[in-house]
Amino acid sequence: MAQAPKPGKKFKYALETVLKVREIREKKEQEKFAEKNRAYLKEKEEETAIAAQKKGKEEELRGVFRRGPISDFAKVMRRRAHLDVLKDDLNEQVEKVIEANKLLEEQRARLIESMKDKKIMEKHKGHKLEAYNKLMQNLELKFMDEIATQRFKHTKTD
Repeated sequence: MAQAPKPGKKFKYALETVLKVREIREKKEQEKFAEKNRAYLKEKEEETAIAAQKKGKEEELRGVFRRGPISDFAKVMRRRAHLDVLKDDLNEQVEKVIEANKLLEEQRARLIESMKDKKIMEKHKGHKLEAYNKLMQNLELKFMDEIATQRFKHTKTD
């Protein structure tokens, strides 16, 4: 501490504004993380929906083949072309999910970094508070010793 605090003064952390800024930064990073997480989950849901639709259409096509002779081959070819489109959509969606996951992990790293920064400031504040309390305790002991000495001198002179 630059100046010794006067006895009876309340502890005031000199870097309180820095701590508040880091708390605000952490909250913003948490909000961004939640947003990225929602985007990732949305993309993942979409991927699952496309995969389910593709599987349903494949089963439908297999059912047509199981039923017996095919009367309209053009219809089967359209279904097959639709399956190819669904396959391409699924592959595209998988890439979107991978990208969203990458963005989520990057945001997670930024969030962890901001949490570390805040934790460092909180520990620093804790150390400063301990030092302050120790100093106040020493001042109090010094004051009590002074009172005891004065009382001893006073009773010695009487």
